[in-house]
Amino acid sequence: MKVVATSGKFITFSLLFCLIFFVLPTCRTSAEVSIKNALDQYIESFLEEQKVPGASIAIIKDNKVIYTKNWGVTGETENKVSIETPFLLGSISKSLTGFAIFSLIEEGRIALDEPVQSYIPWFSLKNHEAATQITIKQLLTHTSGISTYAGLSIADKGSNELTAIKESAKSLSTVEPTATPGEKYQYSDANYLILGAVIEEITQQLYSQFMEENIFTPIGMEHTAADNETAYAKGYLGGYQSWFGIPVKSLISYDNGGSPYGYIAASAKDMASFISFLFQQEQKDGLNQYFAPLLKTTKDRYYGYGWRITTSDDQEEMIWHSGSTPDSRSEIFLFPESKWGGVILTNKNHILEENALLQLRNGIINIVKNEVPSKITRGTPIFQLIILGFVLLLVSIVIVQIARLRIHRSRNKALRIVTGVILFILSVFIIPILIKATGSPWNSIKVFAPDIALMTILIVILLALNGLLVIYKSIKKGNQLT
Repeated sequence: MKVVATSGKFITFSLLFCLIFFVLPTCRTSAEVSIKNALDQYIESFLEEQKVPGASIAIIKDNKVIYTKNWGVTGETENKVSIETPFLLGSISKSLTGFAIFSLIEEGRIALDEPVQSYIPWFSLKNHEAATQITIKQLLTHTSGISTYAGLSIADKGSNELTAIKESAKSLSTVEPTATPGEKYQYSDANYLILGAVIEEITQQLYSQFMEENIFTPIGMEHTAADNETAYAKGYLGGYQSWFGIPVKSLISYDNGGSPYGYIAASAKDMASFISFLFQQEQKDGLNQYFAPLLKTTKDRYYGYGWRITTSDDQEEMIWHSGSTPDSRSEIFLFPESKWGGVILTNKNHILEENALLQLRNGIINIVKNEVPSKITRGTPIFQLIILGFVLLLVSIVIVQIARLRIHRSRNKALRIVTGVILFILSVFIIPILIKATGSPWNSIKVFAPDIALMTILIVILLALNGLLVIYKSIKKGNQLT
């Protein structure tokens, strides 16, 4: 009987051994392959639908890259995208600038509640008193009182000068704050521009040099740069602007002045290294402070050291940021509790297409969590097509007006003159109305929505021409009748 019992135990142990060492790994591998295939299919469908020329994506879990893939080509020379190809990060650059500020705070070289002028005495705004009150924390959390519009007005200038950060920060001296420092949240590139200037003043180094020596190199970010010359040397090539959904090679220049808030170039491999580094920092009790929710911006969202923190009762906390330049769009996201995250880099952008990448990010998160992703939205440029239709209508009216210049009709002369004047006045105010409605300076509209900007100019010209033709015809006919 003992022999039988011993034999039974041996069989049971053998089955458990096989289950643990052979069956379970096979199931796990099969599940990983299934997730990878689902990610491939979902991402490729998105890139095809949105007509994105190039992309690079990496997903990290437990400090290991569990998924990485690259698609398409770069701009300019159309090199094949690799995991080491640098893309412009857009506002994800703020996360890296925030990390630099965080490291200087840890070293005791910067204090959160210290006024900015303690570090850069030359800093000023049109309201000098307000400038004296702005603190480092208020810059980090976009509560300095400097508006979104003011931030956009100094962005995307394409400067090649290494002193561009300081010069751009000095140009804010003509800016009038739209709120008292600390009063309200206004997302503004200007805040992180000023932080870049603070870094330069404290360290007595150019921002790009400090970031290279103290952030990029120690983390192992070999294909990351914060200035024009270094970025191109490391493989950066421009992206694509979207015209009616179609990618067109961008003519937008890298902007040295924009590095602290939007013009750091980095590869997916490097950003994966950054995410892994942050997870390792948590083991040293550093990550929680770096991801501290410094300011509540909505019901379930906070802003910290260049990060957005989303919390809800039924979901795990997500740390994330989006990034946009005129010819790139990016997403980074982390789930500190379950130790995983990812980065999405693409080289095409348009202001009306930016939400699409949020959909891709959420779809990737759902797939990794074994949930069903949302259906990919079609990339049809409906708004642009509507405007194009209006432009064509105005063109046809102009043609008709010209064709009828010799036709004499005397009725409603005064009404026709008034109509012409109204059309001409409307043409004058079209662009100011668009700027007011979008809260964006004209340069931002031109670079982030070039097709809409061009059609707006055409509408202005056609409205003015229609108005002048109506006035001319009315006056001419009146003179002929007398």
